[in-house]
Amino acid sequence: MFSSDSPDSDRWIAFRKLGISVNQVKQVLFIGNSAHGEFSAALSWLRGRGPLVLKNTVEAGLAWLKASREEPGAIVLGVTRRGEHALADLSQLTGTAPLAQPIVLVGSWCEGETRSGRPPQGWRRIYWHQVGRWAAGEMLAPAGVPPFGWQLHPAHLPRTSTDGERVLAWSKWALPSGGQRIAVNTSRRVDFETLASVCALGGYEAIWCQQESPDAILAVDCVLWNRRGLQGDELVELMEWRERWGNIPLIATIGFPRPQDYQLVDREMVQAIVGKPFLLPDLFFALKKGTGWQAAKAEAA
Repeated sequence: MFSSDSPDSDRWIAFRKLGISVNQVKQVLFIGNSAHGEFSAALSWLRGRGPLVLKNTVEAGLAWLKASREEPGAIVLGVTRRGEHALADLSQLTGTAPLAQPIVLVGSWCEGETRSGRPPQGWRRIYWHQVGRWAAGEMLAPAGVPPFGWQLHPAHLPRTSTDGERVLAWSKWALPSGGQRIAVNTSRRVDFETLASVCALGGYEAIWCQQESPDAILAVDCVLWNRRGLQGDELVELMEWRERWGNIPLIATIGFPRPQDYQLVDREMVQAIVGKPFLLPDLFFALKKGTGWQAAKAEAA
């Protein structure tokens, strides 16, 4: 799921240029059900970057912090369902390890504010399917004053920062851009207009396609497939479309992605999935992957 052309790879390259060793990462404390399938890719990713300590409960995590006197680079709380952890106790974790990046890793059954609630002040939420795109910045970016020429990652704003202040920081973050043509496949015009305006911010030209003519679809570099999900009738619709236009890169924007949706990425039915609602970097990095997919595939061959 976590490909080498994700934003992480760009950040690792930047770290190396600045002389920052990405192999000497401070250990990460993970609290939660480490056997949960949705967390397996995230944990594997973390193990590949440095020491990883696993604890099942907040109490066990606190006991380890106090006994070891370690200062992890990040504390990641895995949440598979609402009420799994006593979130009121999390202030003890940040008080015991004040320099650690506090992250709530949210499983698919907790997505949405109505299900999982807002994380405590100072804790950052990452959905399980976002880890490959955001882990380097949120968990492992160098803390403190950035080196000359390096932009401070929004994750390192003060913990008291508001959502508005974080959005402002993201608005100043360098994003990938392109001049390619995008076809937006969605049933409602309002959805097309919204996505077209977003794509325009990245330099992309968007057209609305429903009943695609060969002249229109063959003139685009990538397709945005905007649906509620990728199961049932919507999956049948996608497969029928793929039978006709199998060589056109496709990025799916859907609500609440599920593990089975990412099997379609493995099968190259879609090149990337962006969960809604999304941040601009989510979409722009996916478009970068989609528009470059054919060239990368030809090079690999």
